[in-house]
Amino acid sequence: MNPYDIYHERPSVLYLTDSYKWTHGIQEEPGTGNTYSYFESRNGAKYPVTKFFGLQMLLKKYFCGPVVTLKDIDEAEAFGKEHFMGATTLDVDMWRYVATHHKGCIPLCIRAVPEGQSIPVSNVLMDVFTTDDKCASLTNFFESLLTHVWGPSNVATISGQIRNKLAAAFKQSVDDDTAWLLDYMLHDFGFRGVSSVESAGLLGAGHLVNFRGTDTLIAIKYAQMFYPGAGMAANSVIASEHSIMTARGPQHEYAVVERLLNSMPPNCIYSMVSDSYNIDKLIEKCGTDFHAKIVQRGGKLVFRPDSPRFNGETPAQQVVALAQALEKHFGATTNKKGYKVLHPSVGLIYGDGLSIEDIFNVIDALLLAGFAASTCVFGMGGGLLQKHNRDTQRSAFKCAAKEVLGVWNEVYKEPLDKTKASKRGWLKLEVDANGQIHTTQQPFERLQYPNIMDATNLLKPVFMNGTMLADHSWADVCQRARQ
Repeated sequence: MNPYDIYHERPSVLYLTDSYKWTHGIQEEPGTGNTYSYFESRNGAKYPVTKFFGLQMLLKKYFCGPVVTLKDIDEAEAFGKEHFMGATTLDVDMWRYVATHHKGCIPLCIRAVPEGQSIPVSNVLMDVFTTDDKCASLTNFFESLLTHVWGPSNVATISGQIRNKLAAAFKQSVDDDTAWLLDYMLHDFGFRGVSSVESAGLLGAGHLVNFRGTDTLIAIKYAQMFYPGAGMAANSVIASEHSIMTARGPQHEYAVVERLLNSMPPNCIYSMVSDSYNIDKLIEKCGTDFHAKIVQRGGKLVFRPDSPRFNGETPAQQVVALAQALEKHFGATTNKKGYKVLHPSVGLIYGDGLSIEDIFNVIDALLLAGFAASTCVFGMGGGLLQKHNRDTQRSAFKCAAKEVLGVWNEVYKEPLDKTKASKRGWLKLEVDANGQIHTTQQPFERLQYPNIMDATNLLKPVFMNGTMLADHSWADVCQRARQ
């Protein structure tokens, strides 16, 4: 046996929750047979819609098939007695019932909106209930793990907001025959800026539903592992870093540039970090002494600033100034929509600590300066994958109904902070006659049990009793996300 195998084992699902969730089985009202809960982005979210994405990854990784064994339960029981300082807390009888009667499969039904779809905030995105009246506490036992969908949904939402802004700018300033460039206008540089490999995979995949540019390789692997037909979900280009550009010191920077121009494959896109010393002088050198070499190589040399040129310079100011410098040295043409397009041998990518607001400002500044929106590609790292949290879209998982002694009751909270009031009863997500999406409450008397196959409900069954009921293809997710 490899002594390191222990580090590669997946922990039991019994540990994929909060400690206090272990104690709720013994706290349930006597006779509780079911718990119905839902997930939403509450009022007060930063963005008006949430692009729902990532549940399929969580379900396939943690919920599908037999995931509970008697050994897991025995270990957890001992763990719990020590963790809770001698108190017996875990509902061992329920978990043994899951392991034996359900053969280790989780008796839950989960419904959700189609992945990639944008839903206005304050609407139900997912609901969960048990399929066995002996396992009522399982619904909210898995609240914490299911709530992790907020992460990839946040990234899909932020990335989607940028795509919407760029799409409008492309419609205004980019000719139709180059509109395909939109798919590559935002590039993910976030692998080093997240807290774990799993975060990079889950969150990075959220970006790829909107764009095809990434350097976060594990995001592509997550798309391939969890979404049929993902294939090569994203692309990148040959690029340098400062360790390459500064290898021979400032006195030999231009010799390094010349060597790289000579050694790069012909006709490729080459992204060159350009601010190691003085980006203005580097562009001037490339536009004079190396001009012929750059134009004749047949590909595109993309200049990448990685810092402001002076204190207080905004990304918008720098990008416009560099675009004008490239226009001066390499020329530009005017497209059919009246905007300037740089010579095809050169381009720009900017990615120094950008926020969504910075990107919007750069786009507006380029258009104001007469340049097409395709002039500068954007890179985001931590700002895309990490600089947001569950409160960004006010993501919450709340109980809305319980069945006690065979009778369903509304369950809700209504604190003084009304933005935290929760929904009540069985919920339905539907489209009204005007095409608007609304969450409505279903009367208990109409249904003896939540109708999981309601054709008019946008919430569709995706998981039941350890089995996936829906398996969204990557193409379908991306199509919904990019509408």
